[in-house]
Amino acid sequence: MYQFHNERKEIIFDKYNTPTPWMNYLSNGTFHTMMSQAGGGVAFYKSPQIFRINHYRFFHLPTDRSGFYTYIKDGQEIWCPTSEPCKDKPDWWQSTHGMGYTRFQARKNHLEVTATYLVGKYENALIWNLKLKSAKDKKIKIFPYVELGMMEFMRELQWQCYNKHQLSVYNKEDVLIYHYGVEEQPKPAETPLVYFACDAVVSGFDCDRDEFIGSYRSEENPYRVENNACSGSTLYGGDPCFALQLEVELKAGEEKEINIFLGTAMTEEEVLQSVQRCRKKGFVEKSLESLSEDWNAFLSKFKCEIPDKEAETMINIWNPYQMERNFQFSRNISYYATGTFRGVGVRDTAQDILAMIPFDLKRAKEKLNALFTQQYKDGHCNHYFYPNEGWEPITRIHSDNHLWLVMDVYHIVMEEGRLEYLLTEVPFYDGGADTVWNHIKKSIEFTRQNLGERGFPLMLSSDWNDMLYKVCRQGKGESIWTSMQFGTVLQMMDQLSQLMKEDGTVYLKLYEEQKQLINSTAWDGEWFRRCITDDGTFIGSEAEEQAKIWLNTQSWAVISGMGDPQKQLQAMDSVQKHLDTDYGIKKIHPSMKDYPAKEDPLTHYNKGCGENGSIFCHANTWAIIAECMLGRSELAYKYYHQLLPMVVQDKAGEYRYKAEPYVYASNIFGPESDKFGLANVSWLTGTAAWMYLAATQYILGVKAKWEGLEIAPCIPEEWTEVKIDREFRGCNYHITITNRGKKVFLEHVEGRKEFSVEI
Repeated sequence: MYQFHNERKEIIFDKYNTPTPWMNYLSNGTFHTMMSQAGGGVAFYKSPQIFRINHYRFFHLPTDRSGFYTYIKDGQEIWCPTSEPCKDKPDWWQSTHGMGYTRFQARKNHLEVTATYLVGKYENALIWNLKLKSAKDKKIKIFPYVELGMMEFMRELQWQCYNKHQLSVYNKEDVLIYHYGVEEQPKPAETPLVYFACDAVVSGFDCDRDEFIGSYRSEENPYRVENNACSGSTLYGGDPCFALQLEVELKAGEEKEINIFLGTAMTEEEVLQSVQRCRKKGFVEKSLESLSEDWNAFLSKFKCEIPDKEAETMINIWNPYQMERNFQFSRNISYYATGTFRGVGVRDTAQDILAMIPFDLKRAKEKLNALFTQQYKDGHCNHYFYPNEGWEPITRIHSDNHLWLVMDVYHIVMEEGRLEYLLTEVPFYDGGADTVWNHIKKSIEFTRQNLGERGFPLMLSSDWNDMLYKVCRQGKGESIWTSMQFGTVLQMMDQLSQLMKEDGTVYLKLYEEQKQLINSTAWDGEWFRRCITDDGTFIGSEAEEQAKIWLNTQSWAVISGMGDPQKQLQAMDSVQKHLDTDYGIKKIHPSMKDYPAKEDPLTHYNKGCGENGSIFCHANTWAIIAECMLGRSELAYKYYHQLLPMVVQDKAGEYRYKAEPYVYASNIFGPESDKFGLANVSWLTGTAAWMYLAATQYILGVKAKWEGLEIAPCIPEEWTEVKIDREFRGCNYHITITNRGKKVFLEHVEGRKEFSVEI
């Protein structure tokens, strides 16, 4: 069904009807397209909330409609190289997702077509490059088509009956132009025109969807394609589309190339200039070449050769690729998320930054600086915000948001080996500005000022587990997990204080106070409790009927170093005993139903779903890290390997797992669900960043420190040799690890460009 081609950094599919749409993200940072293995998907400029270009019908049947289609009329036969949406399918077909592009290859009735889709860096446009070759003389018609939507997706759902009459689509010099301009749209001056053009002679067009598709029809059988000609419709009010008609004549053995462009520009003049540049000879080839060069350079930052080739595929290619896309889009839009409300989450994005730091410090700092603009002078942060849309942020206060910022700053300093970033001034949300160093000091101070009755940090609106919001509605609930997160960053603050020549005693004192509480009040006998409710109940205790053990406090007791050594081992043994399954580690056990009371349950998630007993992949990464820190390489590798997407999909079965076998999911339904093994919310998940850190910095053990690189692998016994290339501070490190359990520092030396070491 699929095959990895690692040399080309591709995955190839030999059937279009995968269990769910298996997506790819094509993007230049401004213009974006999410595209499936069958050509379905959605394009948007900057924001899917206010600049969405085409329709994509989430959760509706037929699946994976609409998209970016090219209808081929060959005699009486009508088909698409994407396979979908026509009923008549190619005789032979395959599609390929690569780094920033998706390609379709199809053959029918002696006609071969290759359609390659990409977003290049030179224009804000989705390019689709068609190559056509026939074994016989042929005259065919080609109809490229996109069903347009109103750019504001939520407004379209609510007010389309009025707003659709304020749209226009028209033809100017064989370029179709879509103008979206409705009353009270959020950023009218920044709303682009959308265009559709090609570099071949256009013999017809349509701008009215109903004229092109016809009554009681769908993308499967457009009326104008069946009847050989577009109508020439424009649209000044109604349901818009872009459709072109091209006449192509092929001699036997001849190949022709046609390029179609779906793009954006701000004015008609800029639209025509953009199209002119796109049509220039060599433009598409140059765009493809630069895309390949950029991704090869990005992925060269870290490469490994290891015995587990499935893990090697993920570490070298798909995990960093997913991480970069996740870094760019936060949790905004995917097959599972409609892209209507999330914006940029401070907690989510701060974690995504951690994995970007070794790849691109400039982008990591820029994104972190944006997060700092959401911090208040008292140290807390907005929960998420809307930099492109300009909407008011979600101001809900969580106990963990501001602490992730400290972790990012620490890792940036360790990667750079310099302190200048700490002295960078960034603004506060509520006015004024201060250095990054003082910003993160305020993060610590906010938590210190918001400790509960028992001394743990107040839960506030919740911590990382969003469903725990019900334990703190009276403002008294406390988070034991946040105490461990707090302890983790307190140690980082102590190290940074030493580098800044400041007294870090206050951080160590706070750390020891929290550590004492963790080992006395939080310990339940075999594991650590999770939190304390407003009324003083300990969630995550053997004494409770349900949700007795939670994963996060066990792993973070190790990560923070706050659990006593024997308690750390016991806690992680309890994880293996109570939470591990064939498909990964459950978040809690047992799942909840009507707990703590039927009248006011902690969650309405079904058992084994979401936060209620699913295999929460994001949280699994911390268990892998914890086992590495304990030196238990076999368990760490077991937990890592069993969650490799292609491994868990193979074990669960393609139609049980459903999601992509090349990117991580957020969660997998647990054993208390009737759909045990079903993956959910793939692509845009914190799993991507943390799994990359777990694999590279803990299992392979290559970690940036102030003095240089630490090499402290925690690899399985049977791995006799591992080879790693790591770019670090302008140098190339070539590392060979033979499995002798050693740990070394590679001290960074300015001026050297190549380091080779055997451990």
